[in-house]
Amino acid sequence: EPKRVLGKLLFWDEQLSSDDTMACGTCHRPQFGGGDPRVALHPGPDTLFGTPDDRLASPGMVHADDADDYELDPLFGFEPQVTPRTAPTVVNAAYAPELFWDGRAGGTFVDPETGNISLPFGAALESQVVGPPVSSAEMAHTSRDWSEITAKLATVRPLALATDLPPDLAAVMANDPSYPDLFAAAFGSGAITAERIAFAIATYERTLIADQTPWDRFMAGDTSALTASQQIGWQVFQSQGARCGACHTPPFFTNQSFRNIGLRPVAEDLGRQEVTGNPGDRGRFRVPTLRNAALKPRLFHNGGVLSSPLENMVDVIEFYLGIDGHVHFPDNLDPIIPTIAIAPQDLPPLADFLTGGLVDPRVAAETFPFDRPTLASERRAEHLVVIPGTGNAGSGGVVPQIIAQSPPASGSNSFRLGIHSALPDAPAYVGLFTAPPTQTTPRRLFPVTIGPEGYATWHASIPPSASLVGVDLYAQWLVSDGGAVGRVARTDLVRLTVF
Repeated sequence: EPKRVLGKLLFWDEQLSSDDTMACGTCHRPQFGGGDPRVALHPGPDTLFGTPDDRLASPGMVHADDADDYELDPLFGFEPQVTPRTAPTVVNAAYAPELFWDGRAGGTFVDPETGNISLPFGAALESQVVGPPVSSAEMAHTSRDWSEITAKLATVRPLALATDLPPDLAAVMANDPSYPDLFAAAFGSGAITAERIAFAIATYERTLIADQTPWDRFMAGDTSALTASQQIGWQVFQSQGARCGACHTPPFFTNQSFRNIGLRPVAEDLGRQEVTGNPGDRGRFRVPTLRNAALKPRLFHNGGVLSSPLENMVDVIEFYLGIDGHVHFPDNLDPIIPTIAIAPQDLPPLADFLTGGLVDPRVAAETFPFDRPTLASERRAEHLVVIPGTGNAGSGGVVPQIIAQSPPASGSNSFRLGIHSALPDAPAYVGLFTAPPTQTTPRRLFPVTIGPEGYATWHASIPPSASLVGVDLYAQWLVSDGGAVGRVARTDLVRLTVF
């Protein structure tokens, strides 16, 4: 139990990321079927937005270099990067022998710090856990390693950025433990390692089992658990023509295989072939579970960007049938796809079964074990607000732009503000004000030199002072620029409410 609670704390702690903006749970929300409700566009392999190979996936972090300074990203500029595939569900992931859409997180868990095999089999969850914290798109700056992650966790207050802690986490945090205290309770000593982080988070994830759907109750003998329409849909699901169960095999509603369903041309994403090197795996992706699929805002590895957009579950079924404008790309298409046949009158009850019969109400309502805290990123508008129109243009009539992502939390050592589109190599200051600035507003100025490409980052620590909590501060970059009115270009103000 101490290991499960530690894993739950870590899973929902945004401090696991390098800039305090991303937790594992940021992309995996139970209410949304264990997926990500946020919508962001990835341009796909052609790197052009607004073309057919675009994907709808998850926003991550603004790109940062080895020093954790903001850096121009070739695809996303100074906006958050976007993952190239959607976030798969974490619910019932305990049963998968390989994880990620391409299965690259296998059952053998190798300790990323020592290179030793920690678990020889059955450890896909552990293998998956250690990927995102060092991914420069998801949770890290470039070249972040586990020594930096573990050192940070040794000094921060667990789950310090979150509110509305569920009862199990609130009970543990009532004594104000440190992470070393929690690791000692779980593992016998306070040492924080990548291996232990993986063990703890995977232990928590193994409790996220959704097995109380109407279908489960129906199969247990409650004939009223499924509506009449859903019972017809269940019969259609099992029919030889629909062939749903060939891949989405009950009771898991996946057989964990990898299939190419003709969603997009293979060249856009090789999928499983990138892991195995086998050309026969080109375009294949792991079959997702249909449990709680109705809660997910986006389906498929690319977010459901098809030859025509998905509207609802009937439309999803119509994709498999290749009707209503949907097409299947033929290269390496799974032979089962052309054999699927469902009568038009059977589509509504099948869709009803998939949407109403396979949702666990505890997942939808986020009740134990699917309960969770509220993340700081969900409350960003409460403590981080850019005030448009408060900047001042510099050379070329360009207003330098502020980058404001990090939460202004009391005691934070990871706070930073960035600037881009400023005069290169210019002297600059970050000004902190107690109110929107005037000539007489009290302020502090922190000198920073703009880099040769016109961007820079200011790092700061926020004192752990109760007197700061709830205080509004205003921040603005001031750039020495002879082309600006008054020879000073300014970014928009950002209001920081310390919490």
